Amino acid sequence: MRKTGETIFSIVFKKGLAEKNRLPLNHVISTLREIDSMIRDVGRKVQREAGVEKPDGDFGIELLAGATGLAFQKGSFKTASAITRDIPNGTETLTRIINTTDVIERKKVLSVDDFRAPVLRGLAVISNIQEKDKTELNIQLTKQGRITDHTKFSEKGIKAIRGMSAAEFAIESLTLYGKLRGLTDRSKTEEEDDIWGELLEDNGNKWRIKFHPSDLGKAQELFTKQVEVFGNATYFKTKFPRIDVKAIAEDKNRDYVAAFDRFSQDYGDVFGDRDPEQIIKDIRG
Repeated sequence: MRKTGETIFSIVFKKGLAEKNRLPLNHVISTLREIDSMIRDVGRKVQREAGVEKPDGDFGIELLAGATGLAFQKGSFKTASAITRDIPNGTETLTRIINTTDVIERKKVLSVDDFRAPVLRGLAVISNIQEKDKTELNIQLTKQGRITDHTKFSEKGIKAIRGMSAAEFAIESLTLYGKLRGLTDRSKTEEEDDIWGELLEDNGNKWRIKFHPSDLGKAQELFTKQVEVFGNATYFKTKFPRIDVKAIAEDKNRDYVAAFDRFSQDYGDVFGDRDPEQIIKDIRG
């Protein structure tokens, strides 16, 4: 039973196949999965900014079954969800997602920050689904029984996302450290195979990694391990950044105590008996 005091997040598919009262199940699930990923990614940042000790972007969002549950009605398909946990930050997260989507739909100039980047990446995936189904995605937030925020993601928004899909800039000879995961073979050309992976940095940043086919064996050996990756990086608005690997190796655990002892021996004449913490403060200015 829906309560009038709940904060409700609704998603409505309109036009295209929705007008025919049928949509591919995997397309609906994929869209909801992308939106869930947006909520969690943006939510973690909202919670962190609000001072939450362990931000996880989990707002206990639950699907609501009304009188007819999830259903086609008058040429549209609608699903509604309720925020059941950390409601203030959950509401702020959904408001940010709606506002970013609205900016894209209106084709306004968009600066990409940590809060908007996950939304752009999610909409880029959703746009591929919508193009196949010719649908329009409508999103709204309802509080205390009143719609407070709403937007849509239509053909205009899809075109705007396409315009932002090109690479923004590149950096040569970049070194990254993180855990290698998600190896896949995306063979798209007749001349060579595209071997991809995902790198998760210690700070939570994700990278797409593109390997040369000859490095597949080494990548498989290092799968799920902490690695050091060297290569050329390319940044995008609508996708995770990519690094084209030139060299990859296991990142061995460092002995910081031994390193400090060696540092002390080598620079003992310079720093004398000064406190290490004071040295660090002086270095930082």
